Amino acid sequence: MTDLSVPTLQFTDFLVFGACAAIFLCAWLLHRQKTYFLCFGASYAVCATMAVWFVDFGYYGSIWSPFGWSLAGATFWIGLRLFDGRPAVAGPMIGLFLLPTATHLGLTLAGGNAVAINAGSTIAYAVHEAAAAVYVFRTSTRRSPLRHLIAGALLAIALVICLPLLPVSEASVRLSVIAIFIVDHVTSILLTTAILALEAERGYAAVARMARTDALTGALNRQGLAAETGGVTEAGIIVADLDHFKAINDRFGHAAGDAVLRDFAARAAALLPEGGHLARLGGEEFGIVLPGRDHNATTYLAERLRRAVGGSPVSWKGSAVPITVSLGVAMLRAGEALSESLERADKALYDAKTDGRNRVRVA
Repeated sequence: MTDLSVPTLQFTDFLVFGACAAIFLCAWLLHRQKTYFLCFGASYAVCATMAVWFVDFGYYGSIWSPFGWSLAGATFWIGLRLFDGRPAVAGPMIGLFLLPTATHLGLTLAGGNAVAINAGSTIAYAVHEAAAAVYVFRTSTRRSPLRHLIAGALLAIALVICLPLLPVSEASVRLSVIAIFIVDHVTSILLTTAILALEAERGYAAVARMARTDALTGALNRQGLAAETGGVTEAGIIVADLDHFKAINDRFGHAAGDAVLRDFAARAAALLPEGGHLARLGGEEFGIVLPGRDHNATTYLAERLRRAVGGSPVSWKGSAVPITVSLGVAMLRAGEALSESLERADKALYDAKTDGRNRVRVA
């Protein structure tokens, strides 16, 4: 029965590996900038080739066997690192990539018998896969069950390939080889599904950020500010408006006006304390929410921002664009809606404008 099962499982292994390779390669063709899809596809393409090439599956009688499987594992690991936005290869990884083939070659040159060569190559490849699992575990966050699933699948591969080394009967060894095929089937499906789910999750997060972020300045928009401060009950509120902004557009052009808005957002963000929120409320008007800050701290920050903005012009195509800002300060009180405190800060801003601009006024 097991004699018939192994060739069948070998063929289905090829089909599963090939299907996973096709999925990732198609994803890469649709998004050429996402090189990690190419790496995942290439890894599974190597696995598919290995599945039909080596009839001694579960053993490493030829040096091409550890080389091929470690090449597949290394390419997959590189894909994971690129997916995480990291460099493709870190120093220790090179040694792990070469370890299975080097172990096989070293034991062969040392005159080791087939059993010793197979055991050494198997353990070396298991270490390689386990190291990839450790990488994923270490880079996972508490809220990332998908990444934990990926790490668990890689660790399962590392463990199951060592089963034929156990001191058991010949029949049990054959069953352990079948177990390798089954784990290959399951982990390939899990890994492919989990990676695509992570990609979808990343895309959803990007869309959510876009919906809550001002595209020009990178600050929050009104919707984003409301979402970020939904649980805030007491905070300092600042509303800032760039002075004579229309004149800047008229004199230097709208592109220069956009540069001024980006520069102001950058200066404000640089002064923002931990936990503070910056939002573009519309046009040249910005809002700042400082949870837990009192009246004095909020007014002090507003004055610092006024000085930081008016202290140096914005460079634009060889010209110096002078800018100043008027600011209104209010406090968000317990039980008060954010819109109410923003409205009071906006009235204080109006007082700053009517009093001559480039100043701070407190509601």
